[in-house]
Order: sequence, then structure tokens, then C-alpha cells
Amino acid sequence: MTIRRLNVLQWVGLFVGAAVWWAQHIIGLGITQAECSVGGAHWGISNDVWEGSLMGAAAAVVAFAELASVSVLRATTNASYEGEPPLSRIRFFAIAASVANVIFLVIILLDGFASIFAVTCRQG
Repeated sequence: MTIRRLNVLQWVGLFVGAAVWWAQHIIGLGITQAECSVGGAHWGISNDVWEGSLMGAAAAVVAFAELASVSVLRATTNASYEGEPPLSRIRFFAIAASVANVIFLVIILLDGFASIFAVTCRQG
């Protein structure tokens, strides 16, 4: 793989997980508000179906980002993250991306399952 391709995959692996988690959380809040508000009542939004679909799509995109970071790790097996740049920097960010994507995947699953199994429209 070329350095340019490794760079692109490294940044995709590093930033896509965080962006997808943020988007899933904000869109999920909007879905919940649309189901629970008077203005969205006529749309017939089912929170469980939408949240489950959103969680599945977000998890799939984060899994793709994890594959990108793992492919960079495999391509830079001969380099140490403490060595000379640019391969050392690429490997370091790929390691960080790999760990971060696992964390973001867990957050997405917890956020999605909490939205599905918790009581959605509760006055409090």
C-alpha cells in the first residue's frame, strides 16, 4: 500500500467512529422527540424500530472504520510506532483508531439498546 492510501485509511479509522457515534446520538434524540411530542404524533414514528435501525447502521459504519484501522496496522507491521515518520506516525494513529473504534462501538450499542429498552415517553 502507498503512504497516501495508508494516510487516508488512518484518518478514516480515527475520525469516522467518533463522527458516527455523535450523529447516531443526535439523530436518536430527534427520533425520540418526534415520537414523544404532540407535533410528531401524527407521523406514527416507532422509536424501537428507528433506534434499532440507526444503531445497526452506525455499528456497521464503525465496523468499517475498525477494518480500515486494522488494515493500516497490518500494512505497517514492520514499523514501530516509536520509529521514524511517516510510517511510525501512521502506525501510532492506527493503534489509537483501533482502540477508539472498539470503544465507540460499545457506546453505540449501549446508547441504542438503552433507547430501545427504556421507557421512551415519560413525563418527569
